[in-house]
Amino acid sequence: MFKLFVILTVGMIGAAAAWGGLALWGTAVSLFSLLALWAYQRYGFVHIPEMEVGVVFNKRRQAFVRFMPGGRHPINPLTEEMTHTIPTGSGSANGRCLAAQTNGGISLDVEWSVNFDIDPFQIKPSARPKLARNLPKKANSIVTKHLDNCLRHVIGDMTIDQICEPGATQRLERAVRQQLAARLSEAGFSFSRVMVGAIDMPRHVKAALEAVQERAVQTENEARFLARLHEVVSQFSEADMQRLMELERIHTLGQNGVTLVYPTAVNHTAPAGRPSYARINNTRTLLRTDLS
Repeated sequence: MFKLFVILTVGMIGAAAAWGGLALWGTAVSLFSLLALWAYQRYGFVHIPEMEVGVVFNKRRQAFVRFMPGGRHPINPLTEEMTHTIPTGSGSANGRCLAAQTNGGISLDVEWSVNFDIDPFQIKPSARPKLARNLPKKANSIVTKHLDNCLRHVIGDMTIDQICEPGATQRLERAVRQQLAARLSEAGFSFSRVMVGAIDMPRHVKAALEAVQERAVQTENEARFLARLHEVVSQFSEADMQRLMELERIHTLGQNGVTLVYPTAVNHTAPAGRPSYARINNTRTLLRTDLS
């Protein structure tokens, strides 16, 4: 349709130049005006989708000119062109930081993810030409690079014990988010969430930490048991304590293989002047304790 319109306009102008006549010139001028208006509407404006920002460059010098927000905007089609758009909605990136060194030299592999927004109008003027070329296609790689560096820096200031403490993941996320914001706020980035996932460590380190945790749990259980025992014992009378001490003495002797012999009453009369004990194999009572 456009080609046909151009052919008719050129034909009318040629006819008016060849044969003259007011009608021919009037028609040619009208067609030319309509063609110019259509071309201006078609190439003199750009439409940028919502939640995106257009990037305008100079055609001849290929130099950055300006950012344009979403909507319909005029542009000089002879000297300017919109080459790309930058999404300003929520973006995301995820990855895995390998061999991050703790304060102590232990290597950790850390999974992470991040959500971010971009506002190109917040970019400082001196950085706009470079970022206007990188943001349309490399926003995720920029975030990934800086987050990896921030995560290594934060982990490098922490010991392995600090990383394994309760709530350490949340503190790690806050620290990384603060550093990211400080680094990339002038590049137009804002971060809504930084999440740290699985943290993998060498097997021998993991085994040692598990052993320490097991000992800590055992010590805590023993402390609770002793506290409860002390609470119960504190309610005993002095006579109860004497009986407990006697039972403990019997228990100790029994563990050492000592047999206690108790005298028992007998029916026959013993010789005068000598204590009477029953024969061991008949009436003697053998007591071997095994209290637990």
